[in-house]
Amino acid sequence: MSKNRPTQKNEISYSEADLEAGRRALIRGWSSGAEPVQMIFTRAKGALVWDSTGKEYIDCTSQAWSNNIGATDDRILAAAWSQMQNLTHLRSNYDSVPLLLLSKELAQSAPGKLKRVGYCLHGSMAVEMAVKIAVKNRPNSGPLITLYDGYHGRSLATMGWSWPHINNDFNSLFPPVVRIPHPYHYRYALPGEKPVQMARRCANILRDTIHYAVNGKPAAFLMEPVQGNGTQLDFPPEYYHYVREICTEENVLLIWDEIQTGMGRCGTMWAAEYYGVEPDIIIFGKGVGGGFPLAGIIAREDLIGFEPGDDALTFGQFPVSLAAGLAALRVLKEDKLLDNCKKMGAYATKLLHEFEKRHPLIGNVRGPGLNIGIELVRDRNTKEPAAHEALQVYSRGLDQGVIFGTTRYGGIGNVVKIKPPLCINQEQMDHVLEVFDQILTEIEEKR
Repeated sequence: MSKNRPTQKNEISYSEADLEAGRRALIRGWSSGAEPVQMIFTRAKGALVWDSTGKEYIDCTSQAWSNNIGATDDRILAAAWSQMQNLTHLRSNYDSVPLLLLSKELAQSAPGKLKRVGYCLHGSMAVEMAVKIAVKNRPNSGPLITLYDGYHGRSLATMGWSWPHINNDFNSLFPPVVRIPHPYHYRYALPGEKPVQMARRCANILRDTIHYAVNGKPAAFLMEPVQGNGTQLDFPPEYYHYVREICTEENVLLIWDEIQTGMGRCGTMWAAEYYGVEPDIIIFGKGVGGGFPLAGIIAREDLIGFEPGDDALTFGQFPVSLAAGLAALRVLKEDKLLDNCKKMGAYATKLLHEFEKRHPLIGNVRGPGLNIGIELVRDRNTKEPAAHEALQVYSRGLDQGVIFGTTRYGGIGNVVKIKPPLCINQEQMDHVLEVFDQILTEIEEKR
């Protein structure tokens, strides 16, 4: 592993008392339940981050899966700095150069007829934007359809469209939704049922739900092509095509939430390209901004757009983020990060399948690309979720300089995630896998 530590520029002066006062003042809304209280990250570069003590970590979370091209890339910073010197803020009434250039690039990157682009700064707002477009084009529609274990954000609307929230205080404010089963073959297949058969069965549930389970035909079916915070789950490849066929026949719009899968994480620019399916709307976010806040949608060119007042956010077309996003697209191509994603994803997945043979804690390994999830179970026959053990992997990984991801929050998930920046090299990946192997061995020996 590299020990080159980037120098801190323009460091803010503070005392430990200042930091402790800040901790007391801070309201948090997310946690794995295992973060060290005193940990502060101060620097990041590529696939690495450093804490305030100077300790180095390989970041297998890409900081909420957002640093796809790697942290603090000099080309991204240069683009953002250049924009900041000219124009940092503009009302959404007006156009800016990065707004138009990035719109052109994103429209060209998307499959088929997806040629209209809209922007905001956060994934939750982008999901709401997509649903608004769906409702505009399917007026007087019934409830939205989503999947079990789907995750679409933490705004009031997107929490309601996601998998149920523990200790839910917000239910009375959630929008109407109907959740349907997903083809989670490892857990919920019928006896002797093959993945393709389960894919067809779950797709038929979608059709039956449209026909019989809602008051009014839904405007859209909202799904993640690879579920992220739910179970880090991809589906049998046939499922995506079955769903597309049903939505077309039933005149229901198909929305793909690619906030986590977009910007190369499957080894292609979009998961839609990887699976060979063209949704009606793609939602993007996280990695598209190159580390700056940026999200939005790419919609089919024949869909009705917004009228004045339908969708407006003060900083929704933030010129600095748009300039960073434009640079990020170019870095993705220049550094051939899609190829590296495929290579490192295949390499890691192959070794993890070898680990599976000697680690009884591993129940299932899944991808694709650098969307790697390892489901941990206490017993392979009962498939009892090993949520506590997943948190142990996370906390022990921090001790050894690797930041693993876990599914869900508050310690209720049992899947360990390896989703580093697409620039991760083999030496770094080898260290990640070595640490994971060692931690599983230690946990299993104590059991």
